[in-house]
Formats: sequence, structure tokens, C-alpha cells
Amino acid sequence: KIIQEAHKNNKPFFSENLKNIFKKFSFPFYFMDFETIMQGVPIIKGTQPYYPLPFQWSVHKWGSIDKEINKGESFLKFKDQDIERQFIESLLKAVGENGTVFAHQASFEKKILNNLKEKDNCKNLVDKIDKLIDRVEDTYVIAKKNFYSPPMNGDYGIKSIIKAIPDSGISYEEKGNIAGGDDAQLAWFIYTNPKTSKQEKERQIDLLKEYCSKDSLAVYHLVKYLIKKK
Repeated sequence: KIIQEAHKNNKPFFSENLKNIFKKFSFPFYFMDFETIMQGVPIIKGTQPYYPLPFQWSVHKWGSIDKEINKGESFLKFKDQDIERQFIESLLKAVGENGTVFAHQASFEKKILNNLKEKDNCKNLVDKIDKLIDRVEDTYVIAKKNFYSPPMNGDYGIKSIIKAIPDSGISYEEKGNIAGGDDAQLAWFIYTNPKTSKQEKERQIDLLKEYCSKDSLAVYHLVKYLIKKK
């Protein structure tokens, strides 16, 4: 009914509850996104075929409501045998020990973090990983219960939501850029192909960094937009 009314009136819907939702979240706010690769023939020791290996993260930090968001931090590796250890160590450093961490459809990020707890070379980080998981809030859940706008066309994915947020400056439709998780996996395979030139590898790195950063920045724009509407 909410979706029908929004389209009928061509106006976004915001719930009355928005004014209360963000009161329970403490600054600094972090906006987090992961990318994974599933290989039929793994090149990383200790991983199984089609195991979701995390190879990239992007994090943006928003210190307070009256500050500008930072330029963001990122992690991107391809063949390192200790890639999962490097991934989680650098991530824990980037998000610190305090504040709220937002991810869109955060069950994915939480699953990856829980997988890392099972790794032998990450066992001594289990407590820190658990504390990070406890800080993660899902903007998909927040949006689905409290917001809808016609440009989303019934979809609550972050790539649809960003179309409904004015002046975000984010688009996934530029030709030649990475537009989704499948494209990101393809970029990983292109990079790790022995026949790929150095120039093309550098291009894939740039594309991956831009894409993952765009995802975490889109979550920031969603949260900022909803806070202003509360």
C-alpha cells in the first residue's frame, strides 16, 4: 500500500518512526562494504571451491553530524596467501573500537566476518570480530521499514535507493565501469589471469576501488538523507 501510494502521488514515504531510529546510534558512523570472490579452483591455501573469499573492503567515516565525511579507506588484494588475515586486521583498524557501523544488507558482511572467525590465522581476533559484528546496523532493514520513493521501482537494493536520493552524485550506469558484484568478481579474475597485461591490471584495480568506495559512500548518503527527514 505504501509503495502504491508513493507512486500514485509521486511522492516519497517517510515513517513517523524515523525521528527515533537514529537516536540509538552513536557517532562516529562508519559505512562499510565488502567484495568477495568464489573460485572453482582456489589459489588461496585453506579455502574450498566456491568459498566466498573476501578480497576487498571500503570504509567511510563520518565523525559527527556537523562534519564532512572522510575520503574513505580501502583494502584490495588478489593472491596473498594470508589475504584473510590482512583483510580483517586492516578492517578492524579502519573502524576503530567505537561508533556505529552501517552496511546495506548487512547479513552478507556479518557472514563473512563470522567465516573469518573460523580461520586458524584469525583465531586470536575472534573477540574483536564479535565486537565489530555487534556494532553493525543494516540500512536495508531501516529503509524497508521507514522509507520508499518512486525512483526505486519497488527495489530496496542500494543501487536502486541511491536513484531516489537527490544530489548524491552517485551513479552505477557509466559505461565501462563496474556495476555490481558479478562485475567485481570478473575484475578479480581478469587481474589474476597470467595473460593480463600490467596496464590492464592497473585499470582493474582502479575500477574495483571506485566501485567498492561507491557502495559504502551510497550507504552514507542514504543515512544522511534519512537523518535530515526524521
